[in-house]
Amino acid sequence: MSIKRIGLIGAGNMGSAMIRGWLKTDPGMAERITVTDAVPMAAKRLAKETGVAVASSNLELVKNSDLVMIAVKPPDIELALDGTFEQFGRGKILVSVAAGRTIISLESIFPVEVAVFRLMPNVAVEVNAGTICFAAGNNVDPQTEEEVYELFRPLGHVIVLQEKLFAAATAIGGSGPGFMALFADAFIDGGVMAGLPAPIARELTVTMMHGTAKLLMEKGILPIELRHMVTSPAGTTASGIAQLERDGARSAIIDAVQVAAGRANELG
Repeated sequence: MSIKRIGLIGAGNMGSAMIRGWLKTDPGMAERITVTDAVPMAAKRLAKETGVAVASSNLELVKNSDLVMIAVKPPDIELALDGTFEQFGRGKILVSVAAGRTIISLESIFPVEVAVFRLMPNVAVEVNAGTICFAAGNNVDPQTEEEVYELFRPLGHVIVLQEKLFAAATAIGGSGPGFMALFADAFIDGGVMAGLPAPIARELTVTMMHGTAKLLMEKGILPIELRHMVTSPAGTTASGIAQLERDGARSAIIDAVQVAAGRANELG
């Protein structure tokens, strides 16, 4: 099928970020998108900002959409879709970005076979640099899977993943921006303590993190290889890394990923 009309149920942080990302690459997509939210003012604010349409109800949105993306809290999915289930028997696609809700649990709420996708994006989709885990359900044909994949590709890096790995992937791809923001904040504080003005410390930190990620991506080198590239014997980097190791930085990061993955499993 051709995905022309997109409906978004849930105009919160993630849903809004995805719309902004799409419009950065193609402002004309606003004409294809309709939104709703449990708090009507949230949908109206997003529409005013982006130019997308607002539906009067979730039923109206589903009726007029080829693909419905649901971005609400996991326990609220059934309530959000109440009264719309029969509409999905007409070839509509459901994409969920709700943490912890498995594809099979979503397929089971419909009386007919529905093409269901589960995505786990992060907030960087807003600037077309997101990490998006992508899994297709049992009722998805190859053509539909390709079309949905291509729809989300402008938002960043789409990783096709077995659903059983979503919890672990969420701990890095989903929670990772929060962890990295904490590290960035610490770099800035450290720079200020070393004598830098805060704006300069922020600029140095953000550009350093961007450049490091780009170097790892484009050269395809391992992190340890990059570390060795910039670590001279008895130099500043060696001294700093030694202190990080003494303070348990590596194990703290590993533990944070494990705890986040465990929580993701609990939600599922």
